[in-house]
Amino acid sequence: MRVFYSLRIIFMAFCLVSTGLVMASASTSSDALNLLRSMTQSFSTLSYDGVFVHSEAMNMNSMRVRHDLMSGVEYESLVDLDGDKVEVLRIDDKIICVYPNAHIANMRTPRIPPFKRFKNVESNRLIKGYEMVVGTDVTRIAGRNVESVKLVPKDQYRYGHQFWIDKENHFLLKHDMMKMDGQLLERIQFTSVNFLPDLKHEDFVPKEGSYSEPVVEVQPRRVKNLWQFDWLPDGFSLVWPEARSLNHGTSMLLLSDGMTTVSVFVEPTLKPKAMSILSMGATMAGERSIKVKDQLYLLTMVGEVPEVTIEKLMSVFMPRSDHD
Repeated sequence: MRVFYSLRIIFMAFCLVSTGLVMASASTSSDALNLLRSMTQSFSTLSYDGVFVHSEAMNMNSMRVRHDLMSGVEYESLVDLDGDKVEVLRIDDKIICVYPNAHIANMRTPRIPPFKRFKNVESNRLIKGYEMVVGTDVTRIAGRNVESVKLVPKDQYRYGHQFWIDKENHFLLKHDMMKMDGQLLERIQFTSVNFLPDLKHEDFVPKEGSYSEPVVEVQPRRVKNLWQFDWLPDGFSLVWPEARSLNHGTSMLLLSDGMTTVSVFVEPTLKPKAMSILSMGATMAGERSIKVKDQLYLLTMVGEVPEVTIEKLMSVFMPRSDHD
């Protein structure tokens, strides 16, 4: 899966500097959708300084996140509290990775804020793929009253989700991602959070003596989409009508069901490859080669979806009839 890792780094950088999907303004009075809509807005509108734990498979680590709006500019800091003190700073769309020294910078890939995905919630697609339930019990997370929203998948092609949302400001304090049988795949939970932090500009400046690198902004060209799916699970559809051209002749497509995404990469190759699927916690990655006339392509798909989804999508991916 060596190709997957290089492509994934390109895609993560693109996601960090892009504006993300705009949540559809579906005409629904659903309490669940209203809560999710408010939750997505809270990440960019509230001021906060908190510590959360991110656990996935056998891995667990704690992080500190700080966020504020100053003079109309959005500032965010994410610090890894375990191991090397690596920080990701975001000032609007400008991303800076901060390492203790250059040696660690060459060894570590910065973590991507796990809450980024929730800015892409899209209600029209959610309705097709999930049953949505608002919990009746009020509980407490990080010392604050919360209410819960549960997304129950309607089929085997996506995971279930449960959100615990602050009753006062609708900030997400806990999120679980689960298999259909209830097995926990991933958990993000705040242990403490302050919504009245005294943050200043200097809190979002690399510390003296540290080593910082700006994330190179990826601006892929829009190109004609030469590919199609013969089938998609209900609620999943292509986010872009056109493909995106990345480095080294790689084209990218993006699927979404309103909660999760599947990234699709296609690039010319010289070596045939049988289908292989790799599990990385909640993330599945698949590779296989496909032949169109005399040209061989390597197809790579990555997404937080069950293995059966990646396997099925890779088997129904094909060139459009107007593929040269």
